[in-house]
Order: sequence, then C-alpha cells, then structure tokens
Amino acid sequence: MLVCYNLLSTPKTKNSDRTVKLDDATVKLMKRHRINQKEVCLMYENYKPTKENIIFHQHDGRWLRTNVVREHFKEVCKRANVPVLSPHALRHTHAVHLLESGVNIKYVSERLGHASMKVTADTYLHVTKKIEDDALTLYERYVQF
Repeated sequence: MLVCYNLLSTPKTKNSDRTVKLDDATVKLMKRHRINQKEVCLMYENYKPTKENIIFHQHDGRWLRTNVVREHFKEVCKRANVPVLSPHALRHTHAVHLLESGVNIKYVSERLGHASMKVTADTYLHVTKKIEDDALTLYERYVQF
C-alpha cells in the first residue's frame, strides 16, 4: 500500500506491489525504530501512532510529506559534507551497487518494481569503473589456457 499525500492508495502498477527483502542489519534498525516510536508515544502525549501502521511518520501520526523528507535529506547531506542529492538517489545507488556486486539484472529489476529488465538496464546499467574492471577480469579468466 502506498501513502499518497493525504490518502492511502493502491500501487501505480502491478509490479509496484511487491515484497522487498531487507538485510539483517536493516531489519534490526527498523525493529529498533519501531520500539523507539512506541516509547516516544508513551512518553509524549502529542506524539501519536499511525492508524495505517506507517513506519516513518510525523509526530502526530500523519504521513511524511515528500518535501519534508527531501529537506531533511538535504540537511543531512550538507552536515556530512557530501553533494546534496535527492532521496531518490539512494534507490539509484542501491541498484548500481547490486549490479556492481554481480547480482542478476532480473532480480534487480524485480526488486525495483520495473516492468522489464530493459528499464533497469537503460536506467542503471551504465558502465561504471567497477563493472568495466570486473568484466575484464572475468574475460581474462575465461580465455586463460
């Protein structure tokens, strides 16, 4: 289920409705975040849990608006002294890291909810230095006698 401005709606495509597996470290962080939310709700009467079970929300239980997330992300980038990017850049980085690590493009495409592998390839499979070096190493191993 997606949160869209002030209403809950269905995903925009059938591929958008999917389960995305998370690594153990991320699951641990998410569980800790949930515990923190419950503790804060008990400590502060103006902090409300969400009716829709939203993981990241405002103190009053409403969903986070995209501009709020974008502005917070901008501040985090500035404090970290890194180029200011949009939160969507994290999706791009994740996809490129998966591809650079050798993960099958079909898996990456499904994980991102793309309609086809072509969308994934056209968007994320630009040749990075690592992909180029890894391809050359694989080729060298293949042609060795």
